[in-house]
Amino acid sequence: MDIIDRHFAAENAHDVEGTLATYTDDIVWDDVTHPLCPVQGKDAAGAIYSSIIEAIPDIHLESVRRFTAAGGSIVVDESILTGHVHGQWAGVDGGGAPVRVRMLHVFDIRDGLIARENTWFDAAAVMRQVEEFRARQEAASPAPGGLPSSRPT
Repeated sequence: MDIIDRHFAAENAHDVEGTLATYTDDIVWDDVTHPLCPVQGKDAAGAIYSSIIEAIPDIHLESVRRFTAAGGSIVVDESILTGHVHGQWAGVDGGGAPVRVRMLHVFDIRDGLIARENTWFDAAAVMRQVEEFRARQEAASPAPGGLPSSRPT
């Protein structure tokens, strides 16, 4: 599972080229929440990774549990993604909202590299966290004219 460790290390370093180096040239990259997916090839996967890093510049993934199947040719990894969504991600404009989302990755390994990456996470959880963040910001914002907004007591 060294290739998966290298893959996540590159992602956490926000190193797109290092992440792409863990893939076969014909990688199939499939994030079920992304409207363009599945995509094939390093260029397409790299473009999506770059947009994710742009949207979540402090993105971090931490593996919680991992197992292999089919003699090591399939790796399943449960991770926690954390970061602040400053751009568009999972169908929502984050506005700087902090998020914490459980993710499931299924990797197909071929010749020591990742040939397919399939990613699953709850996009609705992202939206809920962003909406809660916005509500807290609005509640803390002064009303027009510089006075704090009135709240019922």
